[in-house]
Amino acid sequence: GRVAMIATIGYVMPEVFRFPGCEDFKNGLGALSSIPVEGWIQLVAFVGFHEIFVKPRQGGMGSWDLGFGTELIEGIPEEELERRQTVERNNGRLAMVAIMGMMVQDGMFGKTPFAMLASDGFWGPPVDWYIKDIPMCYGGSACAMKPASSRISRTALRAEGKMSPAVPFLKYPEPLEGWVGGEKGFDPLGITDALDVYIVREAELKHGRVAMLATVGWIATDLGARFPGEKFQGFSTIEAHDKMVQAGIFGPFLATVAAYEVYSGWLFFEGWEGRIKRDAGDFFLGKNFLPKDPEQERLMRLKELENGRLAMLAFSGICTQAVLLGGKTWPFL
Repeated sequence: GRVAMIATIGYVMPEVFRFPGCEDFKNGLGALSSIPVEGWIQLVAFVGFHEIFVKPRQGGMGSWDLGFGTELIEGIPEEELERRQTVERNNGRLAMVAIMGMMVQDGMFGKTPFAMLASDGFWGPPVDWYIKDIPMCYGGSACAMKPASSRISRTALRAEGKMSPAVPFLKYPEPLEGWVGGEKGFDPLGITDALDVYIVREAELKHGRVAMLATVGWIATDLGARFPGEKFQGFSTIEAHDKMVQAGIFGPFLATVAAYEVYSGWLFFEGWEGRIKRDAGDFFLGKNFLPKDPEQERLMRLKELENGRLAMLAFSGICTQAVLLGGKTWPFL
């Protein structure tokens, strides 16, 4: 783990800094062919010296205590020592996966991490050949494969230079073109490069609507609103879940949710496969409340989308703050 952490940093740092006299050396796997013989001799000698002469110190904290930096953790509480050791182990495990990934990427595409990020974007070059033989990818949109009729790759689209208005330092996500909210180009993780926008928008709208209801419900309950009946009285919003399970309310509740999910799932697959005319997130309920003017309708759909995103963050924050403050109710003053 420690070696992998050093190696990971060493793999990336030559992109931004080089020691004097090392300007002509390649980095990444290219270093194996550009380091001169005397450089290899020095490297092997240094590693060999460390392996032979550096041993765990006597009376130390364990086999991992080589006497370097342990003065920083001597005398600290046991809980803090355990936390720091756990952080080191976790970072070491992550670094082992990271260095292997960077070496595989370098070997397959001949580019170091920063070089590939600069030339091919966050998701890298097309790799359709990885998934071309998977049965579920044949002729459908479940897999992120470039259409056979298209001569323009996603990499070429990125190269056009159009930037995202919402995240100006990232490329504009081309799949969002024509969708509500697409003009803002908000897809910082590039999810729509990997998944069909119909799938992503369906999930986003559903979660956003649930989060808006949940946020209003939490605040209303904290302010004292309750259903009539003794079983709904006398406990906090945080305790509501366990109390409703004990009262036997959750059985009918989950059955109701399941019925909605079956209906929404059927609508989703029918619309996604094009068997019915349906927009993502359209459950054919309440559409008569939308404005008749197309531009106003688009703005209303955009408001729903953005309010849903805000509500997902808001509900997460409300739950976290309520638990951290020991059951204190909204507005947590």
